[in-house]
Amino acid sequence: MTNKQLLGIAVQRPAVFAMAAFVLAALQGADANLSLFFLQRQDRWLLLVGALLLALCLWRLPTRERAFAGSWRLALAIGTLMAVVAFAGHYLILSGHDLSRDEQMATFDAQVFAQGQLVAPLSGVWRHHADALNTMFMYPTSETAGWVSAYLPFNAVLRALFGLIGDAAMTGPAMLMLGAVALWGCARRIWPADHETAVVALLLYLGSGQILFNGMTAYAMPAHLALNLCWLWLFLRRTMWTDLAALAVGFVAVGLHQPIMHPMFAAPILFLLVLERDWRRATIYFLGYVAIGAFWAWWPNAMWALVEGDAVATKEQGIDYISRLILTVIQGDGLRLANMVANILRFFAWQHLLLLPLLPLGLAIARKDRLAGALAGGVLLTTMVMLIILPYQGHGFGYRYLHGLIGNFILLAVFGWMSLGEAKARWRTLLARTTAAGLVVVLPLQAWMAHSLYAPYARASERIAASGADYVVVGETDAPFAVDLIINSPALDARPIRLMRGAVDPALAEALCAAHAAPLVAFVGNETLEPIRAYYGATEAGTARDKANQAVGTQLRQWQCRTTIIE
Repeated sequence: MTNKQLLGIAVQRPAVFAMAAFVLAALQGADANLSLFFLQRQDRWLLLVGALLLALCLWRLPTRERAFAGSWRLALAIGTLMAVVAFAGHYLILSGHDLSRDEQMATFDAQVFAQGQLVAPLSGVWRHHADALNTMFMYPTSETAGWVSAYLPFNAVLRALFGLIGDAAMTGPAMLMLGAVALWGCARRIWPADHETAVVALLLYLGSGQILFNGMTAYAMPAHLALNLCWLWLFLRRTMWTDLAALAVGFVAVGLHQPIMHPMFAAPILFLLVLERDWRRATIYFLGYVAIGAFWAWWPNAMWALVEGDAVATKEQGIDYISRLILTVIQGDGLRLANMVANILRFFAWQHLLLLPLLPLGLAIARKDRLAGALAGGVLLTTMVMLIILPYQGHGFGYRYLHGLIGNFILLAVFGWMSLGEAKARWRTLLARTTAAGLVVVLPLQAWMAHSLYAPYARASERIAASGADYVVVGETDAPFAVDLIINSPALDARPIRLMRGAVDPALAEALCAAHAAPLVAFVGNETLEPIRAYYGATEAGTARDKANQAVGTQLRQWQCRTTIIE
């Protein structure tokens, strides 16, 4: 393939992805679900801008004969820069707000663990009315004696530790820094005679909006990426002690959030030991992961026993991971393929501009190189499994379920870089230009998109917090994802306590109003929710919301509660 053909590919593939995004958005529309809304609102424009920037970067492209050079200090500098930007961005771009339920649960659990508890106790009226507090993504119970999320704990543990030493919001940024250093280490182990490869990998890492903006959040994904890269770095060292250290990292990685994410990354790489007939290392990892799997399979049952207050209650489906997986698959997804295509398009829309052009070259190498094949295998395995069990990801920057494998994508792209031969002289200039274009044009555009999404919810949440009410009732359908405004502290020690309108029944109304002398209960009005609806282009809830609020308000006033509206 000639240099001219290679440079042509650099534009052709991103252009095809941009066209695919516009076609899918036109066919499915923005109302089908959140994935397709983001495709229409954000991703198709990012892909189009990316393709245009790539075309501009190819104009009068000079050669650069001198290879890129750097050391671990460059990795630390890039990681530190990204960490600082991510920490500032949490407050300046995301308004210091946890938007999605995944983010909220990580913060919730961190607050529980910081108090030295495994679950936060619930007593009194809340034992039988916990649903009104919003227990989505928590363990289902008959009588709720305590509450904690149904996710595995280590993401929240990390956040609790950073919270104790400063600010839990430092967790994601710290993972960005760790990931940059570990990526540099992986590249140096894979290509020990070529220092340029590590620099190329770091530049691709630096230009990833998915890495940067998820690092501003409470999602577990930054830790998944950092720990997977640390695991690979240790695995590649091929010593007894580093293998044991890799298993320790694997234990934490499996227990971050959902148990299947790290194994799908690690399994194809561990299969290399079978191909190499390295039975000693294969046995160590096999026994190690059997123990890890057994422990984390036991964990949900142990936590359920702590939160369930009825000693004779039977376990509902969804407590253990097998039944939870079966439920997820049975529920199905009528837009399974469309969602996954949207996910893949969203993934590349939030990556470095040159990742997509280089990736096919790396995939070609994966047919011959075992390690490259294993890295590609992790991507393929994760994509196929998630297509079957959960193609809809909800909120998140890029495609979160592939976040832990961004290191795989980058290293595959570097494999592609190595195949360029003499064409590297022009591609070096292209890499420098696209990195600069991404930092100057794409990342600010993505920052604006992120702020536009988070700010309306942050402002609504602030108005609720400043209402002065004892309780605030939120209608789950009054605005898109209004249920995510219903988040309470584990100890219920902050006012107002936020309640789901659909779960406020006469018994709860009586209990709340009798607990204090004429407590004030507020309902959320149109002015507070309108910016959220405007972002999604949703219609005003109007009459339905008012009738539902009036019905609940009548119940509350019957028991001497006072009511008001947060406009």
